[in-house]
Amino acid sequence: MLEGREAHHLIHVLRAAAGTSVELIDGKGRLWSARVGELSGSRVRLVGVSLLSEAAEAEVRMTLVQALCKSDRLTWILQKATELEVSEIHLVQGRRSVVRVSQDRRRAKLERWRTILVNAAKQCRRSTIPVLYPPLECREVCEAVESDLKLLLQESHRAVSLKQLLRGRSWPSVAFAVGPEGGWTDEECETFLQSGFQAVQLGHSTLRTETAATVAAALLRHELFPGN
Repeated sequence: MLEGREAHHLIHVLRAAAGTSVELIDGKGRLWSARVGELSGSRVRLVGVSLLSEAAEAEVRMTLVQALCKSDRLTWILQKATELEVSEIHLVQGRRSVVRVSQDRRRAKLERWRTILVNAAKQCRRSTIPVLYPPLECREVCEAVESDLKLLLQESHRAVSLKQLLRGRSWPSVAFAVGPEGGWTDEECETFLQSGFQAVQLGHSTLRTETAATVAAALLRHELFPGN
């Protein structure tokens, strides 16, 4: 039985009728097929539910460490991270983030962001949904992230080419940190570097935060995921 937001989407957005075939995900890797049996008010009864597949755990686990940014840009980042198979997303309340999330708004914001992830997963037919963590300060996030390879996107003489770093090598897990519109502060950069992150760059151009996050995720997926 579907109720609430998912039932509303099926009835009023997809205009499903009795007999319509649908696919279901649980966000943890399982995919089912079913048919609409009965629509009643704000409820949909599904029949003929059968398991189609169960996704194996990803061979490479990608973690995005993303500084808070403007709403439309963060929406884009969450959508593309889902499409590109990012496993976890840690949000950072950067010193130069133009968006500040107060404690009393945190729960509502998280609910909205997680809805974006769910919708993106359905759109790209991904059966898992990235784990999203609430915004924390830089040092707290650095302490929480555990990956075999940790990367800090940075415009610096210390930064090496991401493509060059990845060439011919592999890691079971990788985390990459993307700054806000104004970039990371020197103090934040030092915090990342002291926590085991390596400074990397995507090229000589200055990229918007949403562009950098998408390009980095795509490059990591291309270089590290088997079969790409």
